[in-house]
Amino acid sequence: MRTILYFGLVSLISSLQCLAITSGKCSAGAPVTQFRLMLVSEHGTPPLPVNSVNEVLRGQKLKYEPPTEDQKDGPKGKITVILVPASSGPSSKIEVLEPQPANTVEEWKVPARSSIVGVVYGPHGLDVKKVNSLVERNKDLIPQLADYAEKAATVEALVQTLSKYEQAQPASRDLDAVLKGFSSQYGVSLPSINSSAPADQQATQLLHAVVPALSSYDPLAERTSSGALQQSAGVAAWVAALFWGSTPVGLAAGGASLLQNMRTLMFPDTDFRAAFAQPTASGDLELCTTQKETTKRMRTAYLWVRRVPNSGPPTASLPATAHIPLDWKSDVKVICATRAQLRDLARAREWRLVSDDHHSTVPVQVTVGPSDDTLALDLSKVKLSPGKYKLAALWDWTPFSVAGTVEVHKFADLSTAKIAPESEDNLIHGSGTVAVKLTGPDFEFVDKLALVPASNQNATAKELTFTLEKGKQGGGQNILQTEVDTTILDAGRYFLMLTQLNGAIQDLPLTIHPPNPKLLGLPLRANLGEKEQTIILQGSGLDRITRITGDNAEWSLTPVSKGYNEAKGRKATLRLAPNAQRDELLSASLYVEGISKPLSVADVVHVVGPRPVITDVRASFPKETNISLAKNEIPAGSPVSFVVQTEHMGPSPALTLDCSNDNETRQPLTLHPGDKTGSAQLDFAGSGALFLSVDPGAVGQSGCLLDASVTDETTGSSNPYALGRVTRLPNISRFTLNNQKLGDSLYAGTLIGQDLQMIEKTGWEPGTGYPVQGIPTPVPGSSQDQTLKIEMAWPPPSPRAPIYIWLRGENEGRLTAIRY
Repeated sequence: MRTILYFGLVSLISSLQCLAITSGKCSAGAPVTQFRLMLVSEHGTPPLPVNSVNEVLRGQKLKYEPPTEDQKDGPKGKITVILVPASSGPSSKIEVLEPQPANTVEEWKVPARSSIVGVVYGPHGLDVKKVNSLVERNKDLIPQLADYAEKAATVEALVQTLSKYEQAQPASRDLDAVLKGFSSQYGVSLPSINSSAPADQQATQLLHAVVPALSSYDPLAERTSSGALQQSAGVAAWVAALFWGSTPVGLAAGGASLLQNMRTLMFPDTDFRAAFAQPTASGDLELCTTQKETTKRMRTAYLWVRRVPNSGPPTASLPATAHIPLDWKSDVKVICATRAQLRDLARAREWRLVSDDHHSTVPVQVTVGPSDDTLALDLSKVKLSPGKYKLAALWDWTPFSVAGTVEVHKFADLSTAKIAPESEDNLIHGSGTVAVKLTGPDFEFVDKLALVPASNQNATAKELTFTLEKGKQGGGQNILQTEVDTTILDAGRYFLMLTQLNGAIQDLPLTIHPPNPKLLGLPLRANLGEKEQTIILQGSGLDRITRITGDNAEWSLTPVSKGYNEAKGRKATLRLAPNAQRDELLSASLYVEGISKPLSVADVVHVVGPRPVITDVRASFPKETNISLAKNEIPAGSPVSFVVQTEHMGPSPALTLDCSNDNETRQPLTLHPGDKTGSAQLDFAGSGALFLSVDPGAVGQSGCLLDASVTDETTGSSNPYALGRVTRLPNISRFTLNNQKLGDSLYAGTLIGQDLQMIEKTGWEPGTGYPVQGIPTPVPGSSQDQTLKIEMAWPPPSPRAPIYIWLRGENEGRLTAIRY
């Protein structure tokens, strides 16, 4: 039996598809007739389609209109209306209104408040019995009509929803999203559907959800080889055929017994067919059926019923002010007094937003949202000013409003967003997870937040979680909080990508800073009594310091040069304030490149007393030298005595000797009072005075400018004091002149002594000299003495005239004690 029914159903669907394609109106099933049935108010307001009204009241009128005014072209047969009373008392009865010709405009007065409106159309006429007494003998008819109307309305809406989906552009809508929206609107739980499964299987699964009474029955249990037919039928057609067709599905839904009772009690000799309606573009209803014409010799009649909610305007409110953006579709949470009101809220019409001052009323499109407690407000095509509004609508002709406020905002201009300075300063590589605060515009419509390197914006963005104090769409909020893990990010530039609900993206620059500069060797020493002093900063990241400030001190940093070497430190000039005190520890604030708030460093500088100062030096040279010294020269090769006069040198000073040019220093020398070496010794020489004896040649080469400095372990070292230029002189022990003539007035001579290789010229006057003849020759039997051949003019300027010598590189002769 099931196999026969299944074959019949497949054949029916195939034929109905052809009919539907021909008419272009019934997306599932075959067209029967087209009409318009309106409910007319007693107050003269525009009539409403009966399938959209919420109350049918006594005294109102039902107005029937055929699809054309030309009676010749209008539908044949008759049409009537069945009304099921809203009350369920003993006197309640079904009203069958007087049948009227289907090709003319007709009106019926509503005799009582009704909860179900049915239309019976007989293409070949209708024969209506007296039903009052008969209904009393079958109390099941009213609940059967109510049950059938409830189920039929839901299945009819499902067929319309599926038809729209199947006729939409491919991939333009998601089937799961469509079914989810239907579930929200009609209070049913539709399952997710495998769209690749056969259409009949999908239809059966949906019907089981809409009509739970069918869950134990599977009309498709026995398969045949008619797969091609199944593939050609859409899910909408299968749902319609399974519910309204002459199959056990209709019986399980109560349809068969209802139709039988209708024929017996009201319409004798009538073959009743279940029908469903689909709206047309013109606003009419297209009556459709999934049953084939019968061969019985009986009138055929089609029954379409519609449940009326039979309730007044819902008591609806917003649980909180709804904040929604302009030019966008938003979901708004709503609550009602009952679940039934919540379900029927979408039946309200002519939704509008009314401004608080009632000066502005703007129509808006409102539909059921993604869940059964939300409404979707579409402002994408509405001209509306930001502000506070009330949501209002009509319940049939009765105005009502949703309690609460809808506040409409513009999408914010996120280009004004900034990272709070305190957050930016904390974004330091390796510092862990850092809280980041964004300030500026209204962030309530931000939907996503991500981080991407500025150097590679095509890299995969790292999505970040974020919080708003009032939550998303919670009202104007100028602070957005997020967190950034600096341990996994290299130092450098990034972009925070803020995406709003409308897809607009704003890139906000963000920098992960290198580790902050660190100062080592603290505290540094600063001396009182100096106008300014140079301090060498040691540590890491010093090149990023832009300036330093501090109490009782003025800092000046040397610029960072191109070849900056951090290992050598960075110089800074420090000027102590006049009120700086001895032993005071000074803090400092370091201003770092890219960081707005300075870094506070405690105990950077220790203020101490004045540094030692060398105020005067007296020198005493050995007497054995027979060659004159120039001013500020000190001889090398023998001890030279100095008295060094100082101030602030402390009880345990140290004296250091070296050359001002490091390349000329042979060996720096540091002595404390009482020290004695092979070439030097140091002792106290009274208050603030030191006695030094040293061979300058042991410290520096000839030509070295010998510096002395005094150091106190607490206050530091004095500035270098120049003792003189180290000069090594030859030692001439004898001079002879013979009669060997070497040129005009020039005669040969000989010098005997030591270090004669230093002599370049000789002469009788400091301005005139003659080059020496060759290089020194060792004296036989002596390890140090040399002879050097020279030439001298004759005669000398005076008897016993002294000779002058020129050391190599000198321009003026030196007077010697050697005479002819």
